Amino acid sequence: MKSASIRCPILIGLLALASACSHQETPARKSMTPANVRGNSVKLTRSVSISARVVADPATPAGDAAALTISEAGEDEPAEGPATFDVWPDGGFVIADPLRQRLVFFDPAGQFRGELQISFAAERVRVLPNNALSVVRTNTGERYIFESDSAGRYGVPRLASERDPDLDAIDAGVVTLLSGTQATVTGQPNPNTESPLVNVRFNAAGESMVSVRRLGADAHQRTYVAIEAASPGSRVDVRKVVRQYAPGGEQFVELLDIPLDYLVHPVDEFRIRDGVLYQLVPKSSEVRVNIWDTNSRP
Repeated sequence: MKSASIRCPILIGLLALASACSHQETPARKSMTPANVRGNSVKLTRSVSISARVVADPATPAGDAAALTISEAGEDEPAEGPATFDVWPDGGFVIADPLRQRLVFFDPAGQFRGELQISFAAERVRVLPNNALSVVRTNTGERYIFESDSAGRYGVPRLASERDPDLDAIDAGVVTLLSGTQATVTGQPNPNTESPLVNVRFNAAGESMVSVRRLGADAHQRTYVAIEAASPGSRVDVRKVVRQYAPGGEQFVELLDIPLDYLVHPVDEFRIRDGVLYQLVPKSSEVRVNIWDTNSRP
């Protein structure tokens, strides 16, 4: 594999890694079941726009390295393009551009920082401590680690080992959808204890939960959950809600205005960093990153 280099953003903080529990829950495990769960809504804080272009042939040389690439949708084939990303400690982004087999780096305002040619299409990407990158290869599922030197340059990757944290598995936790109105997800464990359960309740007239996904937890032991809700009927209208649960599960912050107008459906739609929720929304002429800062709520 061709060696590539890129000067990456300065690391200003280490990722807080949590221990994930992957086994099935048992009745003996503690469930956070609040009697009075209160929710506060948070509106969209800001959006970042990154240039993108739809092309008939992705092999055609690109004139702009800063533009991400999206394929034309066929009659029976959805469009393909950027579907995974992660957030640097300084608020910048790394976004996979699978059609051009590269990772692209942007600052917090969406300005192009550089690219890393990886010679394969990336299905998932995560930022690890010390500016390392964890990248899952499309189709094979192999996970590679790209480590940077003291100058911020990446060299030839190596296959991930058990010593390398799998942040996607840690964030996913264990989710159990009990009914259209109730689910449980694993919360953030305390040291040397099992992961407690967060009780997710959803009560909306004419709607029920059709899927629940744990997005991760932050350094303050707050757990983030994405809920897809739909109304019964011949036409399926799905809306998405993201909740932030406090450590005890007694209250949460709720994000209701989640856009779903993407051209390419992301594999990793959301990322969490320091109480800020980021959403990847690939469109036909841009890739938008929507940002909700739950720390700035009243």
